[in-house]
Amino acid sequence: MKKRNTLLVILLFLLITLVFNTFQRREVVNLILSMLSFVTLLLYLKIKDDVKLVISKSIIFTKYGKKKIKDHYVVFLEISNLMTYSQFYDINLSDQIMKQVYNQLTKKLGRNHVFLYRTDQIVVILEFKNTAVINQLLRYEEQYRNTRYISNFISRLSFKVNKKEENYGISLVAGCASIGIKKDITNVGELIKLAHFSMLRAKKEEIEILIATDEIHTIKQDLDCFNHEIVNGLHLDEFSPFFLPIIDVKTGKIIGCESLVRWQKNKYRIIETSKFKDIALEKNLFEKIDKRVIEKTFLAYNTWRKNNIVTSDFKITINLSLKSLLAYKPYELVHLAEDYNIDPENIEFDISENDISSDMAIHALRNLKKAKFMVSIDAFNNKSFSPKSLMNLDFDTLKIDKSNLPSIDLSDREYRFYRTLIKFAKIMNLKVLSKGIENKNHLKFASEFNVDYVQGYYFTPPLDEINILVFLKKYKDGIL
Repeated sequence: MKKRNTLLVILLFLLITLVFNTFQRREVVNLILSMLSFVTLLLYLKIKDDVKLVISKSIIFTKYGKKKIKDHYVVFLEISNLMTYSQFYDINLSDQIMKQVYNQLTKKLGRNHVFLYRTDQIVVILEFKNTAVINQLLRYEEQYRNTRYISNFISRLSFKVNKKEENYGISLVAGCASIGIKKDITNVGELIKLAHFSMLRAKKEEIEILIATDEIHTIKQDLDCFNHEIVNGLHLDEFSPFFLPIIDVKTGKIIGCESLVRWQKNKYRIIETSKFKDIALEKNLFEKIDKRVIEKTFLAYNTWRKNNIVTSDFKITINLSLKSLLAYKPYELVHLAEDYNIDPENIEFDISENDISSDMAIHALRNLKKAKFMVSIDAFNNKSFSPKSLMNLDFDTLKIDKSNLPSIDLSDREYRFYRTLIKFAKIMNLKVLSKGIENKNHLKFASEFNVDYVQGYYFTPPLDEINILVFLKKYKDGIL
């Protein structure tokens, strides 16, 4: 039955496309569009998501494929609590609510502007009020105003399903986009993708509405580019370590370096890990990137040792992703260190506190310690840091971000908190590293709180293999 419904919908779309291209009479097209919308709505909830997407795109391109998209903008809505309703109340509840939301929006905005996209997503396409004069600020304000209006309208609705007494409400997140200044978007499909991307960023930033700016547009272009080129970048060996010196607060000497993954794209553009990590993880490539960067880090470290640029107790800290932590066997890392004549005790793996919540991750971390590697924990990067991590996990260094150290004045209560935190770490026999030092005040507080090590842009940004060599030679006797 489902296959028959799907086939019927596809045939109907082929028919409407044929009619649209054959007839010029608008009333004929509108009549068939109305019939098609009715049939689609009846069948919509009975077919799969991928087919729904094909249907939605076909309708949208039929209506907007030949229109000037510079005069239009797209609002991409996602109902964020439908999954909860389906999971805990009734599996069909979300579909029925979504149908009612769609009906209410079409009544409010018109059927030619509202499109069901997926199980919990709706696309709204609207025309700018003034298409003759293009003012980007006014257009931004118009997008935000109308997106807020749509959001408020939906949020105020309540729904009754199956004639039950319960009233259900919904929460949503919205992204909105127009072609902006760049004007490199050529069709409505690309505009929808940009609005969808804005919606995803709004979810990530935990805000309700995000309008796509030219900056967001550029970020999306970069991610699209990364998605296509990251495999090629690995093949061309473009992923390399950049080094951030670690400095002893008391002596001012450089006692180690942190190795950070960077993508040297086309030899000229340096791309930080945060820009491509999610894509690399999705493509299961980050383990390979980590491994290659570790190899290059060990090679650089071995070169420094051979040329007496660093001392025998110089430390190298390497960021290790959760996937890599789980994938690598400690003996593989030990053998790799032996190949470059490096003592495991001189290697410290930096693990984010977010990544050690599972038993498997904790087990892998303990295996690293058994293999004599050092381990640091990058703590307080989220709101839910548990002090139990300080007691239950066997690591060597506690890393605190600059955001946890006040930059100007601090109250007596704050002062006692930071002092107590660092004292507690020392009692647990941990070294404390304050990262992200960017000014004298950061360094002053780190020194007052008896932090062991510091690093940050106050001293230098991360440096490639050539420039770190110059830096290490220049400040061999100390930097402070």
